[in-house]
Amino acid sequence: MAGAFLVWYITRGHRVASLIAAVTAFTLLLGIPAAVIAVLRLGKSGPTPARLEDVADQLARGVHQQWETEAQVRRLNDPFPLSVEWVAAEADLVESWPHLKELAGDWPGQSPEATFTWAASPRGLAGSGGEIAQVFERVPTRRLVILGESGSGKTVLFIRFLLALLKNRTSGGPVPVLFSLAAWDPVRQDLYTWMADELIRDHPALRALVPADLSPAGTVTQARALLAERLILPILDGLDEVPQAMRARALDNINQVLPAGQPLVLSSRTAEYRSALATPAGTTLLLNGAAGIRLLPLDPAKAAAYLERDAGGSGTGAANRWRRVTASLSTDTPVSQALSTPLGLFLARTIYNPRPDEQIVALPDPSELIDQARFPTRQDIDTHLFAAFIPAAYRHHPVRWSAQQAQRTFTFLAGHLQDTLDGTPDLAWWQLSKVLRHFQEITVGLTVGLIGSLPLLLLVPFEGDLAAGITSWLVLVMLCLVPATMLASSAGRRKPSSAIRWSWKGKSWFTVGLSFGFLFGLIFGSLVGSTYGFRTGLISGLAGGLPFVVLGGLRSVHPDLDKTVGPGVILARDRRTFCVLTVAGGLAGALASVLATLLELGFGVDPAGLAGRFLFGLVFGIPVGLLIGLARSVWVDFLVARIRLALLGHLPWRFMTFLADAHERRGVLRQVGAVYQFRHIDLQRHLTRHQP
Repeated sequence: MAGAFLVWYITRGHRVASLIAAVTAFTLLLGIPAAVIAVLRLGKSGPTPARLEDVADQLARGVHQQWETEAQVRRLNDPFPLSVEWVAAEADLVESWPHLKELAGDWPGQSPEATFTWAASPRGLAGSGGEIAQVFERVPTRRLVILGESGSGKTVLFIRFLLALLKNRTSGGPVPVLFSLAAWDPVRQDLYTWMADELIRDHPALRALVPADLSPAGTVTQARALLAERLILPILDGLDEVPQAMRARALDNINQVLPAGQPLVLSSRTAEYRSALATPAGTTLLLNGAAGIRLLPLDPAKAAAYLERDAGGSGTGAANRWRRVTASLSTDTPVSQALSTPLGLFLARTIYNPRPDEQIVALPDPSELIDQARFPTRQDIDTHLFAAFIPAAYRHHPVRWSAQQAQRTFTFLAGHLQDTLDGTPDLAWWQLSKVLRHFQEITVGLTVGLIGSLPLLLLVPFEGDLAAGITSWLVLVMLCLVPATMLASSAGRRKPSSAIRWSWKGKSWFTVGLSFGFLFGLIFGSLVGSTYGFRTGLISGLAGGLPFVVLGGLRSVHPDLDKTVGPGVILARDRRTFCVLTVAGGLAGALASVLATLLELGFGVDPAGLAGRFLFGLVFGIPVGLLIGLARSVWVDFLVARIRLALLGHLPWRFMTFLADAHERRGVLRQVGAVYQFRHIDLQRHLTRHQP
């Protein structure tokens, strides 16, 4: 750009050696395309699988990698795996065992050998820890409801179950995928559509279409085809997190969408599940063909051993601080109830146990938990543990953010999820702009307008007519501001883009690139030709249609299915999409201007003049690229919202780094595919209740 401005300055009448102008023009013509090609090369994707079974195999590798990493981040094996036990659920919550055996036995294609793996009665479903995968195989219909109280370990059990299924999965078999039901609105979306959207969000490659000759599902997305062919085993976490008025409808939708032969797993709190079964008509609504298990409170001896081992082992000073607490774990006191779940133990260990670089004297004493005057009920202890958790999580590790700043940020985010996004647990960075609403739209419009017109503003001092230059700049600002504001109004509904690359193959380039380019060039050339003559009209038509030919060849590509795609990766890809489209728009305008010059003046044109025309096209092509980038990505909307909220003190400046740290080091957040969630829904609700 500096060289371009130099050439423009030369063309205004200053005498500088023409060699400098020629070198500058040559650098512009070769340097910018090389930079664009280098960026687009990053958008390459792997080969498309030939069969749906191959798609499932790739997805299985990606899901396995995702949850292996999440298991490490959640410290499931530190200091040792905390095993939960379960028994068969109450008979009135599930189908009768003879009915399940009869139902599974009548399925077409059911092999006689399969009956040998079935449990003889519901009592055969009892187990603990890593046995969950074997227990699932003992259910004749392979449809299981997991019930338990808040924090009893249902989600952690799901992770162990999912990893066990993936380890034993045969090639081409169903892929277990975890879906958080709290993000589902059964009134607005049926289960199939919602699960397909969730699959595409977490695995963008599944947006690709499946040809009709490769699947009976027809030409649909790979996500829909996998669901239709039962190559997805749905693990539906948290029916109790669906609003109470919608739970019965959600359960009915599951029964309608997922046929009895479709294996699945569903979790819920026991009382909430029981209430969901009772319909207004007075009938009982069960999950069709499902057995059930109920998680038990942790064994007091195991809970005590876990706390002491995490504190450094029996006999250490830190472990001895737990003696009065562990002695009361076998009683019916509030502290015993609060520490009878994996969640309670996780919160307590984070608050009271020292890390390797901490001194015991600086930590609170866990004996305070047995003070029944201060904590008369379990709810009081739960509230205390949630309140003390975030300050404790930010007292160790390299501290970039204070506990007060972290508490303020998480409280704001919990309020955002509750007030702006109707209580969803999914913390998606691209939905942050919904907080600011109309302010966001105006700010994005002004930002894009100013950035898009900046090159023209910089050229104003070099123009002889300053007033005309400023007027042209203001007109360009308005031309950018209006469509940018309209695009920003839909930012919260748009999804992030994957990487892009240019290709002449595919229907999009032919329809958008060639067809629209030809149509626009024909109309534009005809209008110009009617005033300035046929030759000028032809040149203008060719030059005007060229940008659409160039930009029409840009298409989205998606990461390979067997790669983990987290929030940070999605943000980087969306930002790259915006930058590439902006540069591509400027380059297309510059090439159109150069082409028009060569056609009009011939190849003997002065290099300085050619460079000036190149810059002229770049100045008016960049705003077009900005608007296209704004329409195809959400990064600018997120950037404006992040800066605005950081200025208000709601968020830290390095917001995505903060979220990654909260997930990977602090244990405050968990990652579910492309989004973050609070470690537990009750932590989110606690922060929502206690926001200023």
